[in-house]
This record gives sequence, structure tokens and C-alpha cells, in this order.
Amino acid sequence: MPQWYKRQVTTAARTRRRRWPVPPSLLVGLAPLVVFAAISAWRARPSDDYPTLGQTVDSVVRSLVVPEGIAAVALCLVVTGLGWWRIATVDPTRTRLRWTMLAPLLIAVICAARLPLIDWSALPVRYFLLLAVGVLFVGVFEELMTRGVLLVGLRRRLPEFGVWITSCVLFGLLHLLNALAGAGLGVTFVQVVFAASFGSTLYLARRLTGNLLLPVLLHAFWDFGSIGLSATTDVQDPSRIVLVGALGLFSFAVLALGVVAGGVVAWRDDRPYRLRRRWRTVPPMGVYAVQGDEPRLQAVV
Repeated sequence: MPQWYKRQVTTAARTRRRRWPVPPSLLVGLAPLVVFAAISAWRARPSDDYPTLGQTVDSVVRSLVVPEGIAAVALCLVVTGLGWWRIATVDPTRTRLRWTMLAPLLIAVICAARLPLIDWSALPVRYFLLLAVGVLFVGVFEELMTRGVLLVGLRRRLPEFGVWITSCVLFGLLHLLNALAGAGLGVTFVQVVFAASFGSTLYLARRLTGNLLLPVLLHAFWDFGSIGLSATTDVQDPSRIVLVGALGLFSFAVLALGVVAGGVVAWRDDRPYRLRRRWRTVPPMGVYAVQGDEPRLQAVV
């Protein structure tokens, strides 16, 4: 665990001791994700038509605004009760590897490039307003859960590289629930891989800025373009399909960069931890004395 995170946890614990003395732990960090997965699996029906999600005003309200809004408010209340707001949303130190900013920056460029491809006249204005509110709720809830509370719990037990891998994998596996809502197995598998890779870029955004705001906005911006394009793209227009496909391929290349960059940032954080473990197994100077051709142990004086 990075030293800066230990200091942050200690400070937060002292500050919140009188109100909600809930120390950071792995089980508490995993709890919201497990509860959300269980509720989503319980609510899902094999007859659900996942491909139509967010295609109409009614679908946006029923599938995004209402459930995600309730989930976001509930999670915010949980985080308030735990007293984890600071440690879940703020990193006191930022990574110094500025070249890694390229990954979230390119994701933002892709999101902006998709906006002109949306047919804004195909649906009423209230559809896009409600969609913006819905994806913002999604961004707040999923980022606070996975890049917030989950990271707090994982950092109590794992080095940062393990935190990065585990948070990305769990975020990807969370999208397996889409198969229960009517998504095909092939589509679901692609979504799992995509989400795990996207999770690395979102982790990177938090480490670069030192807070959870940029991951929330990137997440919401991405979902807005994805759902908006799906709802308004005419499958009979080959030029539009080609452009959307080209952006999709470029997205996977950018996400691959995000995986590499996120891994490098997490690995670099663990360098002091690795050095301590390496030197822990090396005897101190003077512990060996050479007698003849064979080294023998002797007491250190």
C-alpha cells in the first residue's frame, strides 16, 4: 500500500472518529459492488430487450434516470455513513507521468467526434436532456462504486498494481449482468473486455487529476455518445456506419494505450514496496565472514 494512502487513511480516521468510526476494509469496499450485482441479477428478466435500452424517452427514464438515480443517491448515503468521502474521491498525490494523459485525452476526443454523427433531429430535445441526466447518474454511481469505494477496500490488502488489475477486472465482470437482461453472449463478452480496458483509463484519470470528477465526466460523456448514436443511427446509411465503425476500432487502440499507461502508473507506485521486500531478504553487512573458500555466518557487531 502506498505511504501517501496510509497517511490519508489515518488522517481521515482521526477526523471521522467521533461520527462514523468505520475503518477502511476490503469487505466494506466490496460490499456495494456485491449488493448491486445481486439486485441487478434479481431484477433482470430473460425477456428483457437489452438492445432497445435508451432508444426512447420512456426507456431512458425507466432504464437510466430512475434506477441509476436511486442507486447513486443510495451509494452517496452509504459513503457518507462510512465517512469515506475524502479517501474514496481524492488521491493526495498525482502521478508525474504526464504522457499517460494521452489516453483519457484521446477518449475525450473520440466522445466529441461522435457528437456530429448523432442525428439530433431524430428524437425530441427532452430525450437528449434526460439522457444526459441518466448517464451522469451512471457515471456518479459506477465511478464512486468502482474507482472510489472499491479502491479504498482493495488498497487495504493489495499493492497498487493489484488494486489496478482487480478493480479493472471486477468492473469488466460487472457487465456480465447484461447477458441476464437480454444481451447476446458475444456482445456481452465484448462489453466485458471493453469495460475492463475502459476501467484502466478511468483509473488513470483519477490518478492524473487526484480526484474522481474526471472519471465521472468521461464515463458519462462516453455513455451519452454510445447510447445517442445507437438510438439515432440509420442502418441504411453506409457512410455513417463506416464512420462509427472506424471510431470504434480507434477506440480499442486508445483503450489498449490506457491499459499500458494504467499498469505503468500502478507499477511505479509499488516501487518502494518492491524495494522493501527485496532488501528484507538480504542479510545486513557483516553477517557473513569468509573462512577459507566458504562463507560462514557470524554475529553482527
